[in-house]
Amino acid sequence: MSPVLRPLLLLLVAVAAVWVLRPAPQPAVGAGATAAFVAPTPASRARSFSFAGVAPADQQAVLQAVDAARPEARRLIDAIAGLVTVRVGSAGPTSAGTTQATPAGYELVLDLGLVNRTLGRRGIDRLVLHELGHVVEFALVPEATLDALDKGVPRGYGCDDGRLGACAGREERFAESFAKWASGDIGVDLSIGYKVLPPVMPLETWAEPLTRLALPAEAP
Repeated sequence: MSPVLRPLLLLLVAVAAVWVLRPAPQPAVGAGATAAFVAPTPASRARSFSFAGVAPADQQAVLQAVDAARPEARRLIDAIAGLVTVRVGSAGPTSAGTTQATPAGYELVLDLGLVNRTLGRRGIDRLVLHELGHVVEFALVPEATLDALDKGVPRGYGCDDGRLGACAGREERFAESFAKWASGDIGVDLSIGYKVLPPVMPLETWAEPLTRLALPAEAP
């Protein structure tokens, strides 16, 4: 299925971040190069993730988070994995991860060291699945489906730094909810993310539109 490419977003940088929530103010994510969203092809479906200079132990940490996701979420992640290049390192002063569209696909930067030190395995799972949720949205999810899913996520409270809680953008609300659904962990006592509340209905009910998505055909 070809994605519905959102015209306004196509003119913007596709950058998103998971925040490690701290008392200090949160600075904005840095901008990068403008790029259109890339959809999976039979050739990309035949590939898995690319790792750019990532140590084997860090590669395993990322793959473990993916392997632990529920099967329905794995189906979506597998469809986009061949478009994703993963880098490990600093994602900014207070960011734990970023996702950016490139002409060839999507680049994830994951600060696994920071998250492992502060939040452990649960934090790594949330970070990885949140950032992959952005790629799933950009590459696979139609606009009408995004609108329907967003209606099931409460707005929350507060407006920290103009981008957290009630001010979190739709793309962050989707990525956070995708990560909760994929992991089965709604994030109680997990201080990472955009302070997005869980969906008002069970996670399985919220995600039904995702499980019904028709994905690009497998390579013959």
